[in-house]
Order: sequence, then C-alpha cells, then structure tokens
Amino acid sequence: MKKKTNTAPLISFLAHIASGGSAACTLPRLFLLALVWWLMVSPSAAQSASSYEQCIEQALTAAQDHRYDEAITLFRQALKLSPDDIRNALTYANIAHIQEAKGEPFKALESYDLALGIAPQNLPILQAQTNLYMTLGNQNKALLGYTKILDIAPNDTTALLNRAYIYQQRRDYLNAKADYERLLTLTPDNYAAQLGTAILFQNANKPQEALTRLTSLIDQYPDRAELYSVRAEIEAEAHQPELALLDLDKAIALSPNSTNLLLTRAYLHLHEGHKHLAQKDFLRAIELGIPRGQLKEELKQCK
Repeated sequence: MKKKTNTAPLISFLAHIASGGSAACTLPRLFLLALVWWLMVSPSAAQSASSYEQCIEQALTAAQDHRYDEAITLFRQALKLSPDDIRNALTYANIAHIQEAKGEPFKALESYDLALGIAPQNLPILQAQTNLYMTLGNQNKALLGYTKILDIAPNDTTALLNRAYIYQQRRDYLNAKADYERLLTLTPDNYAAQLGTAILFQNANKPQEALTRLTSLIDQYPDRAELYSVRAEIEAEAHQPELALLDLDKAIALSPNSTNLLLTRAYLHLHEGHKHLAQKDFLRAIELGIPRGQLKEELKQCK
C-alpha cells in the first residue's frame, strides 16, 4: 500500500484540543484572570483607581472588544507607569495573548518570557507559552515547558497528554507509556489517552496489543471514524487487507468527506488490484479538493 493512515496528526489534534484550542478562543479566560487578580490586589480600585489601574482596566475592555492594538498600547502605558509592579506578569501575558490572536506568535513568546521572568511559576502563563511552543512545532521547548508544569502540578492532565505525545514522536516509548498510564490513572475514561496508548503499542511493534485496545475503544465509541481508520492501518500492516477494507468502509461511512480516509482506501484497493474501486475513491477525493495533478500517476495505474 503506497500510503498509510497518518496517525500522528490525529494525536496532535487531540493534544491541541486538550490544550485549549486556538489563541483567539482563550483570550477571554486570561483577560478575566488578570482582572480578578487586579481586584484582589487592589480591592478599593473602583473608588480610587490610579493611572496604572485605569490603563489596565481600559486595556482589558479594549481586548474584550477585540481592539487589540489599542489594548496593547494601554498595557504598555501601564508598564511604563509602574515598571516594578508584580502584576506586570499578567500584563505581559495579556500582551502575549493578544499577539497570538493577531498571528504574531514569536512576539508572543517574547512577551511570555517577560511575564515568566516576573512570575516563573505562574501556571496559566507557563501553560500558555508551552502550548504555543507545541502549536509551533518546537517540541524541545514544549517538552521542557510541560516537564516544568508537571514539576509544579503533577496531575496536570493536559501536560501529561502533550508530553506523552512528544515522547511518542521521539520514539521514547517508555516515557510515553508512563505518562499515558499516569493520565489514565487520573482519568480512566480519557479518550485521547486511550487512543494514544493504542497508537503507542502500534508504533512499538506490538500490533496485537494495539488491536485489543482499539477494539475495546470501538466498543465504547462505535461512531468514531478515526478508531476504525487506525485499526485498518494496523490490519493492513499485518497483511489482513480484507479486515482493513471493512474498517475503512466503516470509517468512511462515518466521515464520508475525509480525503485522508478516501485516499487510504484507494491506495489499499490499488495495492490489492481493485483498480475500479481505487479509481472511484481517487475521483471522489478530487471532487473534495485534492488536485487532480497530484493523483495523475495513481489514476494511470487504475486503467
């Protein structure tokens, strides 16, 4: 079979969801945190706000209204007014969060560094920076960040899941397994951890263990297309094309517009000499947006 199901992006996606999704989606949460901290530090601020506190409050309002440039300007004014204020950690973090939302991730990383220079063990800030490293594909920095998070909060499930993924990518299966097992001890029904463990056994050349775990997962989640897809990949690698095709049929029935699934089945059909069926899947993938030129050679083989 020319191409296999790409399981790494699947686990990466699950890890991404566990880490909170896009930067824009998490903006209100961090802004709210900064506002709550300000009120706790200065309970009389509503009655007699200083210029610093006024800038912070105005910046938070601007950020909530998506007036990002104005918000950054106001946050920076606050920093100049009181450069030694401990609350500047969250001010820098808010600037970083806005920079993420604006599509400026490397500026955001610098702002997170300034925030952590003031409050190096602030978990929300550390988590935000580490998740950004993960999104950018900098696994070295992400691994250091998740390890630091777990040193502070050993039961942080997001850090465990994402660190397990990084270990798995590095073929460090022993440490990946330890993190998955720890995660499943904390949350036995954690879907991402269960799927990650199954793929871990697949990558560690333990297909029977992987199949057992996937079958158990399918019993629990019979409507998850990715489970049938991963099981089909293992079955194809084990030279069981009939079983693999059955699982791919089920996966595509559940997710009919997935070009990845269609191409996987097409290549398996082609490998097995089912040229007409392979052609049908290739053409359907083209209808869904795959450039015809990309499949030129494959279509020739289907004749």
